[in-house]
Amino acid sequence: MPAAIPYIRFSTGKQKHGNSEERQRQLVVNWLVQNPAYTESDITYKDLGKSGYKGQHIRDGGGFAKLLAAVEAGAIRSGDVVLVEAIDRTGRLPFLDMLNKVISPILQAGVSIVTLDDNVMYDSRALEGGQLFLLVAKIQAAYGYSKQLSERVTASYGIRRQQAIEGKSIKRWTPIWLTVDGKLKGTIAPYIKQVFEWYVSGIGKTTIANRLRASGEVELATCSGPTVEAWLRNKAAIGYWNDIPNVYPAVVTPELFIQAQQRKKAVATKPRERTSKHFLVGLVKCGVCGSNYIIHHKDGKPNNLRCGTYHRLKKAGCTNDETIPYQVAVYIYSETATHWVDKALQQIQLTVNDKRKLVLTNERDTLTASITSLTEKAVALDIPELWNKLEEESNRRKVVDDELSVLERTPDAGSGGFAAALAQDQMMIHDPIQLSALLRQVEYSIVVYPNKLLKVTGELYPWLYLGPKRKPKSNVTLGYRMLYLGQETIISPELPVTLDWGKPTDNPVEQMRYYLRRAYKMVSAPQPYEYDDTLTE
Repeated sequence: MPAAIPYIRFSTGKQKHGNSEERQRQLVVNWLVQNPAYTESDITYKDLGKSGYKGQHIRDGGGFAKLLAAVEAGAIRSGDVVLVEAIDRTGRLPFLDMLNKVISPILQAGVSIVTLDDNVMYDSRALEGGQLFLLVAKIQAAYGYSKQLSERVTASYGIRRQQAIEGKSIKRWTPIWLTVDGKLKGTIAPYIKQVFEWYVSGIGKTTIANRLRASGEVELATCSGPTVEAWLRNKAAIGYWNDIPNVYPAVVTPELFIQAQQRKKAVATKPRERTSKHFLVGLVKCGVCGSNYIIHHKDGKPNNLRCGTYHRLKKAGCTNDETIPYQVAVYIYSETATHWVDKALQQIQLTVNDKRKLVLTNERDTLTASITSLTEKAVALDIPELWNKLEEESNRRKVVDDELSVLERTPDAGSGGFAAALAQDQMMIHDPIQLSALLRQVEYSIVVYPNKLLKVTGELYPWLYLGPKRKPKSNVTLGYRMLYLGQETIISPELPVTLDWGKPTDNPVEQMRYYLRRAYKMVSAPQPYEYDDTLTE
């Protein structure tokens, strides 16, 4: 029984979100119902978002190129039919190209082409009979339409490009934060700036989209992760229209835009992480399998943490069965995280030198990519202009490297312990998820090993949890015993309250009061402890 091979094509990426593919697929189904002598092939050839006018579909990797190769190899045999919505789905090339490169190789192999819009079957006899004139008319009409449309679009683009260069307003599709006249929307622009700031601080695109939908702003009600992704890479955010700067008012600074691109590049090589609703999840890790420690609740409150893999799979997944009281993790976090918050803030709150380094580093990356491409072309083509351009960009990269080497000699000052502690507590109150994301970006983590040994990333000395301190002849927990640097401390089971201190102060007395009030409460002062080696065996 002969086979029917569907071929589906549409030209633009936007049609992926429409019904073009679904419509073409339904026409195939209808034809097969009406022609039971044919069986549908288990292979459908597709070119989704590829231009038939530019011939992208018949180049290497194109779906129609694969179809032609299958015909030539005999995988699509004489007597089979290729089903297309209309003849222009096979291409919109000039007539001779269409006939010689697209139509004839199929028909001469004894394979027919069926156009589903008018239910006409073209076979090898069509190249010799009256159907040829119908085919010619359709091909020329398709090519003529695409050529005229292309010329109109190109002319319109050229006019708008010149207007943009001259600083005149242009009419075109604009992103959500701009009006059709290219002005910032006062109700939307602040949210877009917040999107970039959230993303740079480490919050994921899906979480950002969820926050925007919850904002109550009507235009953001259908926002999704891919929408946020498109905004983050759209140079209109810094005023560009294509490659022309200063066409629109910028919604973010160039430095913030570059930071967002750098983070996109960095996370592209890392495993995807979900943003947790609790700030500690993702910061406490298993020392055996590397997975997150998850929080177990009791009576609606966080009670303890355990390895997520061990919790799901037991020892088939991980051998680390250590359970750590929630208070222990919070205590170690409170003792160690402020320095890492300071480090994270230095990455997103740029000094003048930092901003210059960021711009130069981004320029250097662009130059390096261009030099690599120019080198390959210059070697292959040996064109003088390419060698001159290569030399020009190599010299510019050396200038950039020299300036970067000077800037690197200036040490980062940091924001200082008090300012970092204040920022840490403000984020804990107002946006703990952002705080957690910032700490993950600088790779802060509390790692739990067997035998209750805990180590903070970058710290030389570990902590050891010795177990709870009970009230005599009772199960009442008085505190949790912690060993650090040979000193045993008993911490309170009562969690500290995060302080909303307000504005920073330079008064050292007030700063000390703040430190004391935010410190974790102790049940007993540190006492010397004779370390027992058997505890970590």
